[in-house]
Parts: sequence; structure tokens; C-alpha cells
Amino acid sequence: MKTSLNWLKEYVHFTISAKELAHRLTLSGLEVEKEEACGTDAIFEFEVTPNRPDCLSILGIARELSAILHLPLKKPFIKSIKIPKEKSDITIADLHDCSRYIGAVLQSVCVQKTPPTLQKHITSIGLRSVNNIVDITNFCLMELGQPMHAFDLDKLEGRKIIVRRAKQGEKIVAINDVEYALDSSVLVIADERKAVAIAGIMGGKETEVTEDTKNVLLESAYFDPHLIRRTSRKLGLRSDASYRFERGVDNVMVEMACRRAINLIVDAAGAKLVSFNDVHAGFGKISKPQSIVFDVEKAARFLGTPLMPATVKNILEHLEFDVRGCGRNKLAVIPPSFRMDIKSDIDITEEIGRIIGFDNLSTRLVAVNPVNMTTSPKRCFKEKIAQLLAGQGLSEVIAYALIGEKDLLKTKIEINNLVYNQNPLSEEQQVLRPSSIPSMIKIAAHNFKNGQKDLALFEMGRVYLPQNEQEVLSLAFMGEAQSDWRKAKARFVDFYDCKGVVENVCGSLGIKDVRYEADKNKFFDPFKSASIVVGGQEIGSLGKIQGDILENYDIKHQDVYCAQISLDALWQQSAQETRRYVPLCVYPGVVRDVSLAVKDRVSYQCLVEAVESLQETLLKKIDLIEQYVGDKIPAGHKGVTLSLVYQSSERTLTEKEVEEAHQRICQKIIDEFSAIKR
Repeated sequence: MKTSLNWLKEYVHFTISAKELAHRLTLSGLEVEKEEACGTDAIFEFEVTPNRPDCLSILGIARELSAILHLPLKKPFIKSIKIPKEKSDITIADLHDCSRYIGAVLQSVCVQKTPPTLQKHITSIGLRSVNNIVDITNFCLMELGQPMHAFDLDKLEGRKIIVRRAKQGEKIVAINDVEYALDSSVLVIADERKAVAIAGIMGGKETEVTEDTKNVLLESAYFDPHLIRRTSRKLGLRSDASYRFERGVDNVMVEMACRRAINLIVDAAGAKLVSFNDVHAGFGKISKPQSIVFDVEKAARFLGTPLMPATVKNILEHLEFDVRGCGRNKLAVIPPSFRMDIKSDIDITEEIGRIIGFDNLSTRLVAVNPVNMTTSPKRCFKEKIAQLLAGQGLSEVIAYALIGEKDLLKTKIEINNLVYNQNPLSEEQQVLRPSSIPSMIKIAAHNFKNGQKDLALFEMGRVYLPQNEQEVLSLAFMGEAQSDWRKAKARFVDFYDCKGVVENVCGSLGIKDVRYEADKNKFFDPFKSASIVVGGQEIGSLGKIQGDILENYDIKHQDVYCAQISLDALWQQSAQETRRYVPLCVYPGVVRDVSLAVKDRVSYQCLVEAVESLQETLLKKIDLIEQYVGDKIPAGHKGVTLSLVYQSSERTLTEKEVEEAHQRICQKIIDEFSAIKR
């Protein structure tokens, strides 16, 4: 929005310099982006926020200035006009699209050069002078903020105006000499046969005012802002008119600006007003502002500065608010029609603060009383897990909770029963993630693409299911394991690195009875994955990501291992465990190894459970130290070597005691699994 210093002085008689004016307006919220000297004048360019369309006019800026400087506002004089009995032929197809349309017909128009004073105003802010009629509509646009358009009445078929949606395939050549293809989403101004303007944006070439024009139909209207914004973007066409219509013009100004333009055309072109028609829907969607009770003392406390009702009343009246007293230190305030952004008392408080000047408000530190805040046990629990993982060399990441359907499909996760985002900003933010695995793979893919191929990551975030949402711990591993100078050859991470981290976390939290069972998640390799079960409840899963899934993410020649564990389940299990100190045993332990051939389907977990079911008091530890498949093992079998440690906290064990316990355990495995002792 541009204006000139001299033009502003026609409405507010001020004496401050251009630099001071720019400073005062900027501090009031009307930012001056650029100031340029132009002879005895100065040109200002303003950055007007979307909620202040009233400042997209010279009069609007002058109003702000009058309130800031406490000077009277001199509004343009609009002579009363005699409205003819004859009505212009105006039809609105849908009052939702156009809630008000004024059409005024002026006869015997003399189209000629614009009067010097008016021409000087519009050219000072960068507009091109065309002729007196067009320049008058542009002058009123800049002065009052109301876009208008003048049609050559004799070029309108049937000498009528129809406001309607465009027909499919309809075209129009605008005054910028560009042809636009229209459809039913576009609102047009039409005559009996064709579209003659794109409503609220730009007029048509065929009906524009020229030197040969004798009769003019002047348009002043209110169009639906959302419709104008969509049309402008669809056609890639912006104008001074669309810039204002899409932000919302003042419905009251529709008629005032029309009368102003009629007066100027009558004076500058010797025209005669012969017909007039104001078609509206009782002001349509523009509701009358409601009265707001404003507590002056409350506003003073909020702003931190003393306020008097008289001072507040003076400021608001300069801004054209209707203000009346309604009790001690309280005012009944009705915002003007052009300030539809004022909804509550806090909005009025902001008006008072910015006009006074935020730089003029006193500044002081707010007294903050210390409060004894207790730390959340759940937060401490999560911090403990983070420290455990960081101590094992993992780095924490934070992933987006929103994800796209394509990422779920690429990860073989079904897209049924998802929690959708009703207003996604992109395809990658369509749904709330039902699993953290796609997020971890995306992070791995991003790092892989940028040359970082060795990863050990964790995240504590949420996943969202239709019934509830859960906090989960997620892990991801890729590339080489942590380097060790003692090992000559590098080693790549595998399933057991991921499993080892899970076991370390569970062990540090005091969670026992952790079992691993076959996992059914489609994104994991079925032979290198497991479900994590604690106390008969599945709390998560871990495994190697399928190779074709990694290819979907452009991760080639690299393995990725991931895990997802319920933090709530970890919290519940750890909270139930009471950890006690157990002194070190002073008596020696006895180690016995046993080599067995068992069927392929028998897992190490099954062997351990069978041994533990005996509840052998002397057995302190059991480990798998070797697994072998080869010629010496019967078909369908595998060889396993178990190491068992026997120990008593009361005495040194005898050979006989150890041997008897060991034989009971071996016989249990042989009987239950038909194992062959090797």
C-alpha cells in the first residue's frame, strides 16, 4: 500500500517530519517498509497485515494518524445526490457470492484527460493515468479502499448486468489483453450474452471505457472474500481490487464510495445520473458489530500503565468507535463497520496500547514467586532410559508425528483404521503415525542419502491408534558397529546388537522374565525378528527391516535394524519391581557344559524355560555358548552347547550334588524335546 505525504495532509493537518511520521505509524502496528523523497513530497510504502483491510486506503491511514497525533480527521466531502426513480437492470444469481451490488448509470459522459489535481494524486503513488473516468475509479479505490469499475453501457448486451458463475468453457479477454478460460468456480459480471468482467479482480477488454464512450455503468459491490481469493490464485491474476476484496471491504463504504465517484464523474465529465440500483441481501454476511463492555481498570493492569476513561474514549473516538459510559470505569464500545477484527475487550486493549505507543508503556520486571514444583516420576523414568541409551552410544532423534499414506504402504503397514489429519499441509502429513518404524526408516534414509551410513538412534515419541495413543521407545541401527581399536576388522551391526540394547534397558530397569517369541510384523525379516514379551504381555518387537522396504526408501546394500517398545509397559513393569541388594557369593561356582542335538523348531528360549521349570536351587546361570549345524548332526536337527553354573550361597558344593543336579536338567531336556546327547 502506497501513499504520499501531501495526500495525507489533506485529511490530517500535521507538522511532523516524514521520518517521524514513519516512525510513529510503524510503532502503532502500521509498518512503513519504504520511505522515498519525491521533490516536496514523500512516498510511503506500508506493510498492511491481513486483519487490517481498513488501512488499504489513504483515509484509513489518515484515521490512524489522527488517533496517534490527537488531531481531527477531515473526511472527503461527499455531496448528497438525488437518486433517480429509474432502476438500473441488475440481477444477482446468488447473494452468497455477491451480497451487495450497486449499479449507477451516467449519461452524456465526456471522456477526456483527467483534471491535474486528481491526476497528480494517482500518479504520485505509481498509478498510470488513463482517462478521467478510469482515473476517478482508481482515485476512489486508493482514497476510500473500495474497488469500483466503469463499463461502457452501450457495449453491454441488453444494457443490463448479471452477477453469476461462469459457464464451463467460457472465456474472457481482460483489460490486460490476456485471455482467461473460466469455469463454474469463477464469479463473473455478465450481460445478456457474455462475461464482461471477472468479479472483484479485473474488467473485460470488450466493455472498457474509451474516448468514444458516452454512457457509463458504474459498479460498486461486495464480493465473497474466499471466492475472490480462490479465483485469483486459480487464474494467477492479482490486482489492486482483488487484493482488497479478498481481505474484505467495508459494506458501508460500498455506497459511500459509489456516491463519491458519481460526484467526481458529474463534475469532471459533465455526466448526468439517470438510473441507480442497490441490490443487497440485508448486508449479507456482514453482521452489525456488537457492543463490547470495556473495563478500563482491567486494561490498565494488562498494559501496566495508568488509564483514564476519558483518554480511552478519546482514542477510540478518533478511530471511529462508538463509545458510551456504562458504569464506573467501564465503557460500552461498538466497533465501526470497517473493523470486523475487533471481537472482544482484549482487542480494544490492543488498540489503546498501540495508539499510546508500546515504546511509551512503562517496563518493569514481573515479580515471580518461587514455587516448589515436584518432578514427574514418569519424566524421570524417561530421562533414565535416555541416559542408558546415550551411555550405549545411541543418539536421540525427534521424528514428526504426522506421516503420509505412501510411507505406510512403502513399509507394508495397512492403512485401515488410521487417525487422519483433517487439514494436511502436504501428502507427507496426512495421518498420525500408527507405528514409529516408518519414521525411523525415513530418518535412516535421510542420513544414508547424505553419506552418514553408520547409525545408532533412539526416539521417545507417540504413536496413534483409533482407540488410543501410546508412548513408545524406538531404536534404529545401520552400518558398522562401534569401532574398537582392538579389533582389526570392522563389524556391521546385526540383530543381536539391537536385542542387546533392549536387554540392557530392561535389565537396568529391573525388568525380569523377558521372553522373545516369533514376530508377525510384515516389515521385519521373519528369520531375524522377535516379539518382546514380559509377564505374558507383548510390549514391543524388534528385527531386521525387509530388503524390499529399504529399496522403497532408496537404501541399498545396507541392513537396518529397528525396535519399537511400549514405554507405558516398561513403566508398569519397572514400577512393580523392588530391587534389593544381594551380597556376592563367597563360595565357588561349578561350571558344566552339555552338548545336545535338538530339532530345528526348538528355540533356546524353550530350552531355558524347560530348565527353569525344574526350579533347581543350585542352578544360578544358563547360557548358550554354541550352535552348530553340519554333517555330524541328524537332518532336521541342530547342535547346541549350553553352559550351566551351579553354586550355593551357604557352602561349597560337592561333586555329587553338582552331578545329580546336572543329570536332572539334562534328562529334562532329553525327555521333553527328544534331544540327543552328544
